[in-house]
Amino acid sequence: MDQNKGKDGSLKDLWLGIGISLGIYLLGILILFMFASIFFAYLCIAIIGLILIPIISFAKKRNRLGQGALIGLGLNILLFTACFGILITNLGG
Repeated sequence: MDQNKGKDGSLKDLWLGIGISLGIYLLGILILFMFASIFFAYLCIAIIGLILIPIISFAKKRNRLGQGALIGLGLNILLFTACFGILITNLGG
């Protein structure tokens, strides 16, 4: 039996970290379309949150949750840059 199984966490923690990060992204898209005036304030808070979630997870020895949060952070960066690239292209830039 693997003794490290209990310490590292399960794959549910990994998916939870990814889900939390993508939830932050989806909330940003919703805010962009519904309340565009507060989007940049949300963006600042989201960046801080996306950086703090992995730090806190690793500090509390929840390694899988931290790994999932880092994967989600990477996905957020890719999705946000793609969306802003489409917006800039449509504006004639």
